[in-house]
Amino acid sequence: MFAKKNVVAAAALMAMAAAAQAEVKLYGYVDAAFGSYETFTQTAGVWDTQRTTQVSSGNMMTSFIGVAGSEDLGGGLKAEFALESFLGTDTGSTYTNMAGGFWGRASWVGLSGGFGRAIIGQYGNAFFTLGYTYNPFGSSMTFSPTMVSWYGLSGDATGAALGYDTGWVNSITYETPNLGGFTAALQYAPKENASGAGDVKDNYALSGTYNAGPLSVMAVYTSSGNDNAAYVARQKNWGLGASYDFGVLKLQGQYAQIKTQDAAGNETEKDKFYQIGATIPVTSAGNVLLTYGQTKYDFLTGEAKLKQFAVGYDHSISKRTGAYAAFTNKKLSGDITINDSTANVFAVGVRHAF
Repeated sequence: MFAKKNVVAAAALMAMAAAAQAEVKLYGYVDAAFGSYETFTQTAGVWDTQRTTQVSSGNMMTSFIGVAGSEDLGGGLKAEFALESFLGTDTGSTYTNMAGGFWGRASWVGLSGGFGRAIIGQYGNAFFTLGYTYNPFGSSMTFSPTMVSWYGLSGDATGAALGYDTGWVNSITYETPNLGGFTAALQYAPKENASGAGDVKDNYALSGTYNAGPLSVMAVYTSSGNDNAAYVARQKNWGLGASYDFGVLKLQGQYAQIKTQDAAGNETEKDKFYQIGATIPVTSAGNVLLTYGQTKYDFLTGEAKLKQFAVGYDHSISKRTGAYAAFTNKKLSGDITINDSTANVFAVGVRHAF
């Protein structure tokens, strides 16, 4: 009996040790807002606006739910994974990525250690990281000029949208360890197309980041092909971002060029984008957010510009919960047919991370 008790105790200790080495967590972000939304629409080459009053989801950051885990393999080596799916807080719906995947925000597994980090699967692209890191409204697809220009407007007149999603599917990513404040990342996504079509290319992304106290700087270059699914345009893009925290305010800025090519490698469009903004603490829990961005489109049939200004107040009620109010004005101009050139959005919302 004594031996049996020892065996049971040993098994329990082994299970506890395994649990201590492996961790799995459920987490996410829920954002809901109410407001007046005016968006640009394009019909038969004519740009107009459409206004609705609505309850919406993900104004400050897209709502999502995720499962992630890690296991200590010993010797400084760790196994990691993450599965994340977009949510529509207003309707309870789910959203897929451009490739149609349920786990549209992330789906990867990898190893990390003294060598850095190696990831296989769908993983965030460095252009998206650049976009949300160096503007006051982060990854807001409603109020951030960066996100609106890179992922919002698209069509015959303004092809500002990047030719790929926020995360790259079918990718392999390597991130270096921190070397005196400097880190770098290399991402590769093969075309995975056996047809031999000339417009289908492999995809590459290279980035470098330097952080030293209040200063942060990042540079990104991407080269992408067209497989008519997750990578919808052949592009060569580069971008720069920087921020400096003065304490009384944090200045943030970005510049990027998006070049779209045809199958023969001829440039069909060149978009130049810049954004400058500031995050201003006004209380221990509240920040005023200010930003202005502009995109100039050079396409075969002429030029166009998108200008966007946004202002907001974000208040943290607790470590996980906050409320916000924000307004943005967008204006289109140029060699395009426009019935209404101005679109305004105002919304108030609540956000919660868990």
